[in-house]
Parts: sequence; C-alpha cells; structure tokens
Amino acid sequence: MAERIDVGLIGATGTVGVRLAELLSGHPWFRLAEVGASASSAGRAYGAALADLAEPSRGSLSKDLLDLHLKTADEPWASPLLLSALPGNAALAAEEELAGRGHVIVSNASSYRMDPAVPLIIPEVNADHLGLLDAQAERWPGAIVTNPNCAVVGLALALAPLHQVFGVGAVTVTTLQGVSGAGRPGPAAADLLGNVLPFIAGEEEKLASEPQKILGEYANGKVHPAEFPVSAHTHRVPVAHGHLLAVSVKLKRPAGPEEVEAALSSFEGGIVDLDLPTAPERVLRVLADDERPQPTLDRDRGAGMTVSVGRVRQCETLDVKFSALVHNLIRGAAGAALLNAELCLVRGVVGGGDRG
Repeated sequence: MAERIDVGLIGATGTVGVRLAELLSGHPWFRLAEVGASASSAGRAYGAALADLAEPSRGSLSKDLLDLHLKTADEPWASPLLLSALPGNAALAAEEELAGRGHVIVSNASSYRMDPAVPLIIPEVNADHLGLLDAQAERWPGAIVTNPNCAVVGLALALAPLHQVFGVGAVTVTTLQGVSGAGRPGPAAADLLGNVLPFIAGEEEKLASEPQKILGEYANGKVHPAEFPVSAHTHRVPVAHGHLLAVSVKLKRPAGPEEVEAALSSFEGGIVDLDLPTAPERVLRVLADDERPQPTLDRDRGAGMTVSVGRVRQCETLDVKFSALVHNLIRGAAGAALLNAELCLVRGVVGGGDRG
C-alpha cells in the first residue's frame, strides 16, 4: 500500500475501541485520524477520557492519538472508512446514518449482523459474501460490513473446514467466556470470584444463528444459510481474556477424529494470497497436548488472531468433539473488524467519504 488512508473509530473509549486504537497505531495501511464516543465525552481529548476510565492501555498509544478530540457519531466525519465499536443499541441508528452519508462502516456491533443485505464476514471463510453490498446500494450510498460475535468467531472458524469437507449436521457448544467480553464495567468481582455465571444475555441466540449465515452459500445476490441447528450454553468465568468452547459436531459424512484433525490442520482459508497485515500465518492451530488449549497459554497465538483447537476425539452422542479457544478482544472483536477493513480495502469497497 503506497499511502495510508485515514480511518475513524467510533466507540473509541470502550474495551473493544481501545484495543482497535492499539491495533491501528502504526498500521501500514490505515492512519487513525478521528475518534468518537458518547455525547458526554465529546470535545475532550482522547487521552483525558481514557485517563478518567483508568484505561491501562492508553500508555501504548502515541501522543498524536491521545491528543485527538472525541466527537459524536452524528457530527461530520471526513474519513471514508469508519470502524465501529459501538454497543448494539447505539450502533443501530448511528451506523445507518453514517452509511447514508457515504461512509463504509466496518462494525463490531450486533445490530446489522443478521440483516440479509449486510455481510457477516470472517475473511478466511466467506470473503465472497461481500457481494451482498450490491443489495445495500438501494438503501444508502455507503456500506455496512460486520464481524461475528466474539465466541461465534471461534466456533465458525473451527466448523468451516468440517463443513467444507464433511458437511455439518448439528452442533452443541458450551462456552467458558472471559470477563473482558462483558465490556466495561462488566460483572462485579464479588459475583465472579470463585464462581461461574451460567447465563450471558444474548450470547446463546448469537451462537445459534450467526454460524449458519457465515457458512452459508452466496449465490444469486443472496446468502443461503447453512442448515444445521446449534444448541448453545454460555458461561462467564473468572478469566481475563479468552473464550474456551467445548464443541460436539454431527457430520453429514461421518468421519473419525484423525480425518477431522487433518481437515482442521490443513485449513488455510481463502485470503492467503491477499497479504492482509492482520491475518495470521495460521488461522487454525491444532494442539496435541491433552491439556491444551488454555487461555493463558494459547490466546495470544498468531498475535491473538489464531484459533487454537485441541482434544479432537470421538463423541459418544454425535460424531466428534473438541475444544477451541479464541481471543475474544482480538480475533473475536477488534482484530476481526480490522481484518474486515483490510479486506474491504483490497476488494475496492472503500472510497469516497462523507457525501452527505
């Protein structure tokens, strides 16, 4: 990329927004030029707002970034590409308005993930779903592209080679999800100390619906979702970062653990030739040790962008079962959005700016 392009970051003071700012700092293709937050923070320096939040990551950001002044989503934005780390309720109206002004919005929010005209992208799995953007042209001059829920990313990436080689017939998944996935302020320490919370609002519904769209077939201008049920159980556990998933899969063409492990190990995804800066060398890593993957040991593999899989074995009720680990803040959120932004750039989606 000969020259970096300006990007804006909406929701810059949240957990995912700060991690996105870190990843954008020194990015070879993008220059973080604008930052936004809620109306209560508008006009303040980014660094001052992070200091009030006692955000430890502010120390990794350059003075130029910390000196940027926060704006609201409804103010004018100059950058053609906007990364959104807004919560779902705020994202619904703000992202539509900004797309209406001609911006390309790459969103981590859940608001538009299941919209039939909005691609729900994991670049290694379904980059061709960007074709859905043609259907958005009647609604706004810009575009909205989304990445999946933080636990869904790990599940969908692990299922992708199995669906490709054997076909997926049914899935059960139990998640053990790190505290940072709850955002700020998150659960009270007293609720999690020596404890597990057996419910996370909205998570089971996302696990039950998003993988089918991601693994669906794009044809005739539409995504035809894959047809398999997902039964999900979600838990919040006292781990800082990392979502561990226990997965059992019914395959359409039965296969043993050795064949399944081979399919997982050989999976490269469909973007290996694009040289996207955030893409890991290996998107899936199968670990041989029976005690892996573990969040503290494996969540940062591939700079947090690799999903680690272990304990691939026969399932007594379905066909095969395994554990999968995803870094919820990087592969599951900030890194996923940034990788989608890189894909949008190389595929020619980004251009223009605020045309409103």
